[in-house]
Amino acid sequence: MNGYYSGQILARVDELADPCAIVVRTDEYVTLIVTRRGETFAAFRNKCPHAGYPLQRADGRVIVQEGRYMVCAAHGASFGLSDGACAGGPCNGDGLESVAIVVRDGVVSVA
Repeated sequence: MNGYYSGQILARVDELADPCAIVVRTDEYVTLIVTRRGETFAAFRNKCPHAGYPLQRADGRVIVQEGRYMVCAAHGASFGLSDGACAGGPCNGDGLESVAIVVRDGVVSVA
């Protein structure tokens, strides 16, 4: 996935709250989740491994719980902000698909 989107800017560091998980549209078909926890940034495909739904709520926000987890709005599966690993719920040990990023000059981009 990264090759096609390589270099695409996802977010500015100063616009990302700590902690946060935001949805970023890469094209008309693909959305990613960009996360921040402290000085750790990550990106994941916005697709819950449990049922294939996007993680965000109807209002577009991703639920961040305890400052450490993203929670899928559809069925409550939870994933680590930094690594996308399944932390509980119906994801049954399956984590989110990671997307390689670079953080340079205050910008988060696809590697």
